[in-house]
Amino acid sequence: MPARVKAAAATTNPFRFGRIVSGDAFTDREADLLALERELRGGQNILIEAPRRFGKTSLILEVKRHLEAGGIPVAYLDCMLVPSRARLADRLASAYLDAFKNPAQRAEDWVVQHLKAFRVRPTLTLDSEGHASLSFEAGSAGAPNLDALLEQIFQEPEVIAREGKKKRVVVILDEFQDLMELGVTLLRQLRAVIQHQQHVSYALLGSRQGLLRRAVHDRNAPLLKMARPYPLGPLPREEFATFLMARFRASGRPLPKDAVYALIDFTGAHPNDTQEAAHFLWEVALLPLSTQELVSTAIARVLDAEAAQMTVLWHDSAPAQRNLLVALVEWGGRNIYREDYRRRANLGPATTVQRAIQTLIDRELVDLEASGAYTIKERFFEEWIRRRIIGGEL
Repeated sequence: MPARVKAAAATTNPFRFGRIVSGDAFTDREADLLALERELRGGQNILIEAPRRFGKTSLILEVKRHLEAGGIPVAYLDCMLVPSRARLADRLASAYLDAFKNPAQRAEDWVVQHLKAFRVRPTLTLDSEGHASLSFEAGSAGAPNLDALLEQIFQEPEVIAREGKKKRVVVILDEFQDLMELGVTLLRQLRAVIQHQQHVSYALLGSRQGLLRRAVHDRNAPLLKMARPYPLGPLPREEFATFLMARFRASGRPLPKDAVYALIDFTGAHPNDTQEAAHFLWEVALLPLSTQELVSTAIARVLDAEAAQMTVLWHDSAPAQRNLLVALVEWGGRNIYREDYRRRANLGPATTVQRAIQTLIDRELVDLEASGAYTIKERFFEEWIRRRIIGGEL
């Protein structure tokens, strides 16, 4: 084996995907980082919207680190991990304990100082590593006690800021729209509290469009106009290409610029999808292939890796939905109700198309663009349909 190949084989693949990244693996979003830090530091609530795996969490955790380095305490909660209102009380109180307790203060003393007036007594637990968490028995005490407890917990950041003479504290609620599934009254209760808070900034992160619409965009949404919308777009093409090429080069597998640009153009500069494709492009970078063949081979490896998920998405789709997905790939997403489009794609009556497209939107598989065209949201799923379903590749 050539020495060059041996050296490269021993190098760690520098492209990571499917998890939160930080440090040198964090793709530069300097403008977003500065804007979000400035707004939260200044007391502005922020609503960050972006598709799944778009880097929202990685970005907000970088913002969190910057704010904490500047002396502003930040509490973080992933609402996707909250299955009930009772568990929300536990997780949110634990996040406050973790974020707002002075490092020199004992957890027991913090609980006595800040939670002694709570209607439901908290239980403090220390795990084997000494990490503290809180829990309440409010769920068994009935809905009125739980509602009262949640209201006290929602109020607590402002109380802590005032008592500690802090100008600002920040609360991050990641995938906050999932709280809608715990009842619309919960977000109304949250709004009633936070609209009066003067020392707390909230960062609300969301990706599920259906729930987001009901939570913040509909005319009667509980959090309507409670935060500045901050839609997170794709990474800038030039900056992203520079980042990727530097990592290919530093790991001993430099690639021509046109290969990296072809990869970005395929993924639409979607952060996680591009990192995933780059991961597999790095694996094949030493093969004696043309630029086009390298990128195509890398994408094929992505589809192989994601085959189980793609197959589930396909099998969970009714026949009318499958036909429409194929039509969107083959014929595009414009004028899907027109008779010539439906006849060409064998879609059946317009009412069938309408039901199918609405179901695909509700399942977060298809989106309606501002241009009026319907598109498949997952770029790899679209390519899987093109290669495996339409093209018949194995």
